[in-house]
Amino acid sequence: MRDYYTREEWTGSLSSLKKRIESASDSPEFLYLDLGGVRKVRVVLFAKEARDMIQRELKWVLTDAVDKPDATIYLWQESDMLSFARDFFVFPGTIEGNEYLLIKVQDGQESFFPCGQLNISARTIHLVEGDTYYIGADSFAPERWISEGHILVQMLFRIMNTAPSARLVHGACVGLDNKGLLLCARGQRGKSTLAVTAMLKGLDYVSEDYLLLDKTDDGLYASPLYSIISLSPFMYDKLYDGLDKARFVGVSHWKGKYVFDISEYTDGLKRHYPIRACLFPEICPDIAEPRIELCDPAEKNRAITQVAHSTLHQMWSRGIRQHQSDQSFILDVIRMLKDLEFYKILLSPDIFKNAEYLKVFLQTLDN
Repeated sequence: MRDYYTREEWTGSLSSLKKRIESASDSPEFLYLDLGGVRKVRVVLFAKEARDMIQRELKWVLTDAVDKPDATIYLWQESDMLSFARDFFVFPGTIEGNEYLLIKVQDGQESFFPCGQLNISARTIHLVEGDTYYIGADSFAPERWISEGHILVQMLFRIMNTAPSARLVHGACVGLDNKGLLLCARGQRGKSTLAVTAMLKGLDYVSEDYLLLDKTDDGLYASPLYSIISLSPFMYDKLYDGLDKARFVGVSHWKGKYVFDISEYTDGLKRHYPIRACLFPEICPDIAEPRIELCDPAEKNRAITQVAHSTLHQMWSRGIRQHQSDQSFILDVIRMLKDLEFYKILLSPDIFKNAEYLKVFLQTLDN
């Protein structure tokens, strides 16, 4: 049994796929994304339902049309994804959950490149060919879109990885007076609650959950990705009074959280925001007062590792797992963060006290 396509088979499948997608609508819609100023993306919508959700979730990175985008994402809808896949692709084995090795022919020589170019499930298909990305789904209805989590993030992750100095990471960022703090931790460690509470307390806000990092000669900068936040019902109840401008989008069954559009909170929104230090949160239910301490080398290494591994974990859960690329991404994150100072914040049960303490810390940082 073969576990690869020939180049001719792959090219033929792609040609048939493009014709099928383009025949789905005579008048596709177009949206454009500016990813941290380093990548411009054209989104071609053959699924009308997807437009409103993109405009809600990605409002802060929507931009005017660009002549030469760095990448193009096609979104289209299929009622029966597995039947569609059988019609348009040559499969070496089973369809759902299969990994693929594809043959690439250059100068008459065959060379393999890793699996992950094509990922198929019963309800979605993700395909990559050069700078063109395809996402098909059986539905783009709002409730389905939210239940899947951030449906575009794996493609945006891939696109950012084509930039020489920028990456998409799982984390959060807040700051004060051009002093940004990158909050580094895996999920359920308090970084999102701390970031949102800090925003409501008047601190500068870049992003929570995902953000764009750009390493330049002048330093490390963070930019927002999503104009939404996700909060557990418990934390939403605590922050209820401060979220008067937030609009409820839905419930993420993937995370079990409430999703809110916070695009109206633009007063403190920052783009290309300089990062001065990293903050590693730890929830400590037994302490009355929060405190911040300088990380020792082992804690710093653990925090950097969590940024890289947490990001990759989010991508793996959406079908991206390429060991060679994973190793490269980890090294990129280390390169970006290794020269920064790392602190740990011990979070008390009082989320408002934590945000106030963080504000005081930022006021004294570098003094």
